[in-house]
Amino acid sequence: MKKIFLIISLTFSLLAATDLDLTAQEQAPSYQSLISNGDKEFNNQEYIKAKSYYQEALRIKDNDPVAKSKLNKTLQKIREQSEKEEIFYQYIDEADNHYDNGEYEKSLAVYNKAKSLFPKDEYVNEQIKIVSQIINDEKEKINSFNEIVKAADKFMSESKYTEAVLQYKAALELYPNHTATKEKYNEAKNKKENYDSQRSNFERLKREGHEFALRKKYAEAIEKYEEASVIFPNDSEIKELLTTLKNKKDISDRYNAKINEADNLYLEKSYEKAKDAYNEALAIIPEDSYSIDMINRIDETLNSSEYLSLKTYLSLIEEAKALENNNDIDAALTKYKAALRSNPGDEFATQKIEYLTNTINNRNKEIELNAQYNTLVKNGDNSITKEDYYTALDYYTKAYELIPSKTEAKEKRDNAQAKIKEIEAQLALEKQKWEEYYATAMSAAQVFMNDKNYTEAIKEYNKALRYKGNDPIATQGLNEATQLNEAKLAAISAEYNQYISNGDIQFEGKNYDKAIEYYTKALALDTGYTYPSEMINRISTILQENKLEQLVDNSIQILSNQTKRFTFNPIDVTTRKNNYILIKAKNLSDNAYTMFISYGSSKGNNGSLIIRIPNNQDVNDYIIRIGAQYKWFSEDNTWIELTPENGDIEIELMEITKGS
Repeated sequence: MKKIFLIISLTFSLLAATDLDLTAQEQAPSYQSLISNGDKEFNNQEYIKAKSYYQEALRIKDNDPVAKSKLNKTLQKIREQSEKEEIFYQYIDEADNHYDNGEYEKSLAVYNKAKSLFPKDEYVNEQIKIVSQIINDEKEKINSFNEIVKAADKFMSESKYTEAVLQYKAALELYPNHTATKEKYNEAKNKKENYDSQRSNFERLKREGHEFALRKKYAEAIEKYEEASVIFPNDSEIKELLTTLKNKKDISDRYNAKINEADNLYLEKSYEKAKDAYNEALAIIPEDSYSIDMINRIDETLNSSEYLSLKTYLSLIEEAKALENNNDIDAALTKYKAALRSNPGDEFATQKIEYLTNTINNRNKEIELNAQYNTLVKNGDNSITKEDYYTALDYYTKAYELIPSKTEAKEKRDNAQAKIKEIEAQLALEKQKWEEYYATAMSAAQVFMNDKNYTEAIKEYNKALRYKGNDPIATQGLNEATQLNEAKLAAISAEYNQYISNGDIQFEGKNYDKAIEYYTKALALDTGYTYPSEMINRISTILQENKLEQLVDNSIQILSNQTKRFTFNPIDVTTRKNNYILIKAKNLSDNAYTMFISYGSSKGNNGSLIIRIPNNQDVNDYIIRIGAQYKWFSEDNTWIELTPENGDIEIELMEITKGS
């Protein structure tokens, strides 16, 4: 539109000059007046008007050298002005591109260059005013942004995550795509959520600890408070509560242990010892009603006639317990039986007799089991001496199954198995001609090395080493392949990271075609990462969501060297510079080829470009930034044509869309 305006202005000047020429003819001016008027217009840089006057003077004086000379100078100026306009248009295009890409400082510098050529051009002056205002506004916006981020950072350093979240959010309202601030915002949100969750868990643990403490379940209370202390280690209240509870638990544990000891002695009818234990419990918790009651009960028992008549029984019980404590269970069983005879029906003596009888029976079974185990191991050892490893393995296995807890039989079984495997491996080595396999693996490894397929070469070298362990040639080849593979992987990783970085930069700048190009190159490296394909799909989704015109929504095929035209209504001029063509297509041929994309209107072809169709049968995405072409955004285009050269193609989707 800018060039058209200037051309119209120039055409108007020509028409004006023609009018002057006609007027001059009607009034029949003199040669001198024509020369004078021509000089005047020349000095005013109105070269088209000056040209008309000089030409009219030459009609009056044919081949006049003065008029001729002036006319030639004027024509030279017109040519220079034409060249100047071309440079002017180039400056405009360059400045507009910088402007569209958000490079306002560069844009302003180039607009000023254009203004130096045509200082009065309205578009240039208006753009300079707009860009200057944007730059000033941006500086203020950046200052405000930096202040907000600084405040947010301070809140983060003080662990005031709620305030930090609000500040980072305010900063992102100014620059929504600022990656570093996004990361800080997400970090602050995560820390706030984590802190809130920790605070909630902390309060819950405090409540649970308090409830356990009220019920005098000190161990459970301490456990809860210690869990709370892990969350907030510097909480003074928790520290004080833990100190108090641990003191109470210590007293409670000592008291309960002593009461448990006293109760057991009481049940065993060791009344004097039980009384001593209850007194020790009273020393821990004075005036404990339970201990006092049990001491009174024991005193009553000791003074009763029944107790006096049971002295023989009680003496036998004490002797039996002493023997049991010394692990003389046979003698202890005899004493418990004597005690039961002295006091028939006594439950304690009856239980002890049953327990010790079972213990003795289990002991005798274990002795018998150990004897069988030792015999099996000895038989296995004898078989080993005779180098009968299979028979030895059978003996050791049976011994291990008999008593799995003993390690001797297991170790000897494993040694026998290892020896058998060793023998079998030696036999297999002879039968399978490992030397031949080694040579095959080494040959394959060399082929892979020549093809720079180091991963497969490593596999073959390892295979060769299995056939001929510690082979120096295979070891050297393996080391070389490993080093080359690591270098190759490092190079691929560096190349991948560079492509991803470039792709992200282009994506942030909304240059989706360039971003796709870099992501596709990263994907071609076959690193296994899904990020490039995710970003390609994301760009495709963005463009599909911003669809302006749907040209193809059902699959169509275009044969080799044939042209298919798609028509549409002119795109809104305000969006054209941000236009893309999105094509989803599949190569139906067995070769890579070029496809021409042309566009225009009823007036004719306004431009064209080409894309490369790769040799694969996948549905590929092609994103063309058509808005970068001058004739696209300056003209009302109504059709697009596709021409595949030397290959067939299937178009599944084609849209005119715009960047976000």
